[in-house]
Amino acid sequence: MGETMVKGNSVRLIIDYVTKKRGVEGLHKIIDLVNEKEILFTKESDIKNDENYPVKYFTRTLNAAIKLLDNESLVKEMGKYFGENISMSFKGVTGRYPPRKSVQYMVIYARENLPVFHTGYRTISENSYWIKVTRINKKIYPFIDGFFTHMFEVHGGIIDIKKSVSDDSVKYVLKF
Repeated sequence: MGETMVKGNSVRLIIDYVTKKRGVEGLHKIIDLVNEKEILFTKESDIKNDENYPVKYFTRTLNAAIKLLDNESLVKEMGKYFGENISMSFKGVTGRYPPRKSVQYMVIYARENLPVFHTGYRTISENSYWIKVTRINKKIYPFIDGFFTHMFEVHGGIIDIKKSVSDDSVKYVLKF
């Protein structure tokens, strides 16, 4: 199996958010932080939205953004911004997808756009499911939470959400 890849768009969204919050100075700082160990890219335009990049591009960019923002609510907002700027839909020809299919799509969106983390789901009942995201740390959790909270809002058919956070994962129990 080859190395996990990430779309350039995922990297660009994080850079864009930092630039919105910290301006040109923030843009230069995030690029400097990303390139501390080795040079991955020298300017934002080096990252093409529709090209695939090794996952370290995303990991380093996300970690640099979290370090630069240095604020949990901004990191959560960045996750929400990330979710707002990728295309996701839970509606088919006949309306909103049934719960199981909706959860499957949520996992697919997370895996496509956040391949660094492992996302899976389990069926509890016909209208209850849990989604678990692992391989995260406490600093990254607000980003993940912002992304998933936005995704649940986009769906609009979730009645109840319970979340539990551990050292390296978060689990959402969804009731439709």
